[in-house]
Amino acid sequence: MNPAIFIVGGLGLLGAIVGFSLYYEKRRREALEQYRLTRGYRFEQERPGAEGVLIPVCPMFDRGHSRKWRLTVSGSVGGRPFTAFEYRYTTGGGKNSQVHIESVMLWDSPDLKLPKFSLSPEGFFNRIGQKFGVQDFDFDEDPEFSKAYQLQGDNEAAVRALFTGTRRQLLMMAAPDTGRRTRHMLAGAGTKLLWWQDMRLPVDEKLDAFLTAGDQVYRAFLG
Repeated sequence: MNPAIFIVGGLGLLGAIVGFSLYYEKRRREALEQYRLTRGYRFEQERPGAEGVLIPVCPMFDRGHSRKWRLTVSGSVGGRPFTAFEYRYTTGGGKNSQVHIESVMLWDSPDLKLPKFSLSPEGFFNRIGQKFGVQDFDFDEDPEFSKAYQLQGDNEAAVRALFTGTRRQLLMMAAPDTGRRTRHMLAGAGTKLLWWQDMRLPVDEKLDAFLTAGDQVYRAFLG
């Protein structure tokens, strides 16, 4: 068989994939535009470079390359201002590159007085790292939480005091349904708190659920 047929077929398939991706993204933008109109929120397609101000708060924003802050929805839930957005970045290169997509909620409020901390699900490689000195604040009285999460920060005493039993209990509850069991991811410092999930920013009713779940976490860290 003529090799040219395979080349043309491959190019056609690639074009179809790219075309579908562009169409899908266009529909998502349109859905978010409609969503913000019905909810009274604001919508921005992109905020180039805006993630730079969050690097001192959350190490995720200093990882990889090709960073994009996009699809921003902002407004108030229960009278509490928020910013929700989709954040993308790439690690590695070539065939070994990996695109990371996160749905993030950000609060910046004088009602928050947080020590610098980060919280992420703890997995096998985290536990290996801890054996070689990687920081993790465990709670002897709460082994389930300690096994589920890696907690880090600049001031151990202040971070431990922040993560009370009530807050730890909330964070052991399932995060919004993304089609698989998932846990919360958090980072904060001073007046800023970030909460995110490994997924594309949802739309319509699923975005309502996402914002409600994030607001529940935010309220738990007030005061």
